[in-house]
Amino acid sequence: MIKKIGSIFLLGSMLCAYAQEKTTDIESIEFQGKFISTPYKNANQNITVITKEDIAHSPAKSIDEVLQQVPGMDIRRRGANGVQSDIGFRGSSFEQVLLLLNGIRMNDSQTGHNSMNIPVDMDDVERIEIIKGPAARRFGQNAYAGVINIITKTTPGKRVKISADGGDFETYGFGFNAQLGNEKFSNALQANSASSQGYMYNTDYEIRNVFYQSKLNIKNGDLKLQAGFSEKKFGANGFYASKSATEQYEETQASIVSLAHQQTFGALKLSSNVYWRRGQDMYLYDRNKPDVYRNMHIGNNVGGEVNSSYQWGWEPRVLEWS
Repeated sequence: MIKKIGSIFLLGSMLCAYAQEKTTDIESIEFQGKFISTPYKNANQNITVITKEDIAHSPAKSIDEVLQQVPGMDIRRRGANGVQSDIGFRGSSFEQVLLLLNGIRMNDSQTGHNSMNIPVDMDDVERIEIIKGPAARRFGQNAYAGVINIITKTTPGKRVKISADGGDFETYGFGFNAQLGNEKFSNALQANSASSQGYMYNTDYEIRNVFYQSKLNIKNGDLKLQAGFSEKKFGANGFYASKSATEQYEETQASIVSLAHQQTFGALKLSSNVYWRRGQDMYLYDRNKPDVYRNMHIGNNVGGEVNSSYQWGWEPRVLEWS
């Protein structure tokens, strides 16, 4: 009995020691808000930051699976591997959550069903910043329940990564990632594709993403360019109509191009961006009989922002022109 107790005590000590090894210095993280980069410790909102280390240690295979692990988030997933997901906060609708990619609005103008059509692979995410609670005054429409800002990696240097994986139901995935640049000017290009016959009838899918971004450091600031394209084709068995609607089919596309500028002049910070997002959604009620019902929707969002902030002491004062 004494030996058993000693073993249990030793095992508990080892687990405690291991648990203490994984630490995240949130004091050094700056939350990329709409107006100003705010140190995490100074933010007055309920903020969660998912780091690249958290993502690497997670068993998740897609961004929506990563978000599903955050307390208070309601992820309504349809299909596997990020085919389609609705995101809500604490009982909100999926139209009341603002989704940003490097600070650029990604919400679909037609429906929140397609807002997660992001042309970025999970391995290329630097961190995910999440605001829980109303933030419409600061971020505008769609931010009634919360904000999700996905920040991608912009590491200087030269690197090429090629990956492949496979599984049951003729599931496969391929990925390509290349980075080229230095501290002054950096570029990153990633492309990936995934396909499967589905785990049940008419749940097959094909997903293709391409994403490019560059960053040019200028005096006391930077210029950022990003462009991406996402395409999904999938069987939508029971996605929308009744369970008897087993032949539904959908094809979606999302394109994004944006240019962002940020510069600091002492206590004055200026930021601006222009962007274009195109969304396309083609739906068939019966993929074997396209003439029964077919719907095609195309939406274009064009926008821009100019923001400035001036900080006295520790308290930021924000001015906005639109």
